[in-house]
Amino acid sequence: MSEIQGISYLSAREAATELNISRASLYAYVSRGLIRSAPAAQGRQRLYAAEDVRALRRRKNPDDAEANPGHALDFGLPVLTSAVTLIEGGRLYYRGRDAIALAAAASLETVAGLLWRSQTDVFAANVEAPPAPRLEGADPICRCIAALAWAQQHDARAHNRKATAVAQTGAAIVRQMAAAFAGQSPSRRPIHEVLAYGFGAPTAVDAVRIALVLLADHELNASTFTARCAASTAATPYAAVLAGLAALQGPRHGMQHRQVEAFFRDVADRPALAGALADRLTRGDPFPGFGHPLYSAGDPRAVALLAALAGRPFHRDATAIAKQVFDLTGEHPNVDFALGALARAYSLPSHAPFAIFATARAVGWIAHVIEQYDEGTLIRPRARYVGEAPQAPHPGVG
Repeated sequence: MSEIQGISYLSAREAATELNISRASLYAYVSRGLIRSAPAAQGRQRLYAAEDVRALRRRKNPDDAEANPGHALDFGLPVLTSAVTLIEGGRLYYRGRDAIALAAAASLETVAGLLWRSQTDVFAANVEAPPAPRLEGADPICRCIAALAWAQQHDARAHNRKATAVAQTGAAIVRQMAAAFAGQSPSRRPIHEVLAYGFGAPTAVDAVRIALVLLADHELNASTFTARCAASTAATPYAAVLAGLAALQGPRHGMQHRQVEAFFRDVADRPALAGALADRLTRGDPFPGFGHPLYSAGDPRAVALLAALAGRPFHRDATAIAKQVFDLTGEHPNVDFALGALARAYSLPSHAPFAIFATARAVGWIAHVIEQYDEGTLIRPRARYVGEAPQAPHPGVG
């Protein structure tokens, strides 16, 4: 181990050994910005920040979190009791039902009924909604946020925290979101139709349906945890969903698709794909849309969504990119990659991946809101203080 300007560094061999990966995978983590790298004092070798390597090791092995309380919020503690979603053995389950199998035929509304444990079709209710303020020139995300904030003021039921009422409110929220993203008024049309037609891509209806089902929930990710924290304060379902939307807009979460789109522009339109990918690796540029800490053998959502694009333009390119990146880094494509491929395959507008992600995930947020209301406790993690030690009172100071 070496030290440069107070930061401890490992050699490539040491770093790869600690992570139990190949050097090619190590370089891929560097290219994705997960591990800092610096030139060695002598020779042409590079060194790798020990702190980043160990943080990544904890992410790859979430069970280590209890032994590392300083990083407990990084794929570890706090562990909240939940019966909504299970990620186990490389598979995703919604209340015990395989999400990939559901995506074959189910709609987002059907999955909402499952996750919300609704005994009736809450999406069949009246869809009247107060006219939202017109935001000329606003992007679809701003329209969505404004529509929800406006609707909350006119929905007295939002303050009823019984599960049946929250499910009805949830259906209104999901409809409002889909309509705002599609630039339409809320209607009883299936959510996947509202979005696909709003995107100007009616042929994408089934692919959008599949994506919505696959993205409905994913356990306690950052946005879901945020929504659940809001619900623990007894905030309304609208407020909890708005909190989730705020977190989802980060480039490490729901906005990852923008980096995937830029990646596609860089490599997919180049005549020599292998050369373009090798150039990125050499430059240390990231491979966005690859790898997932919870799916070491590959994200099953990406597999299912990419399979749904078979025969469409860009599917062959996406498959070739995925294969060659795996050969270079050992990383499989994740659902962000598949969403980007979906957008390219159907020439969807730039906001479409986020719109699909957010509308789908709102269903999961509402399921967690219901669960948190039933729990009836405030989520309040403690901080591990690492600042200056308390100072003793100065003599003579009262």
